[in-house]
Amino acid sequence: MENIEKIISFAGLNKNEAKIYLTLLRFGQSVISDIAKNSGIKRATIYQYIDDLSAKDIVRKTVKGKRIFYYPEDPKKLIDIIERKEKKMKEVFPELEKMYQHYSSKPTIRFYEGKEGMRSVYREMTKTSKTLWSMFSADRYFQVFSEKDSLEFVDNIYQNGGQLRDLVKNSRLGIQYVKEKWGGNSTVSKLLPKDFEFSVDLLIAGDNVAMISFDNLVAVIIENPGIAQLQKNLLKFIWKHTK
Repeated sequence: MENIEKIISFAGLNKNEAKIYLTLLRFGQSVISDIAKNSGIKRATIYQYIDDLSAKDIVRKTVKGKRIFYYPEDPKKLIDIIERKEKKMKEVFPELEKMYQHYSSKPTIRFYEGKEGMRSVYREMTKTSKTLWSMFSADRYFQVFSEKDSLEFVDNIYQNGGQLRDLVKNSRLGIQYVKEKWGGNSTVSKLLPKDFEFSVDLLIAGDNVAMISFDNLVAVIIENPGIAQLQKNLLKFIWKHTK
């Protein structure tokens, strides 16, 4: 009975309305006291909902002498109600779609702080099946993250079938990172020119762009296809012109 109540709720009936309607289907034409007895719902509650069921054309009433009897309409009425709702939804759907397109075109921005915030950013960005583009300073990165952290992030990429393209700041540690392939088998790294300076590291995966300041331990993730594509194209251009 409970499963049937849940299913017919698709027609807009709440729990008590569904119970009242099913009780009338099982026991037939009934007065309020009988409905209360057979459904386990208090009489005052039945009075509260019976008129709503009548307004929905699911329950009818008839008068015999001084008594009012209620009886159920054909269950096909429930199908009619659902179909009417579906029709109305289809009518307003184009407008809803326009509203969604307008909303989805706006970037979603999330802010992170502290070491745990930085770790959350890297965990999210490295769980990708796509190519992850990165421009970073190994010196800044390893001041915050341990080798264990780094292995976790690289393993995320590997386990999800993604790849990492690293543009690494030219420093003693950066040279070692590229030469010894610290990024693992899923990573291809290139060393940036010595005069290429930057203070904010970048990660790009799918429609997400992460900008990380290890100096201040703050980061932001921007989710927007257009912004992500622009940043990705810039890194690809730098990649192409870096040995």
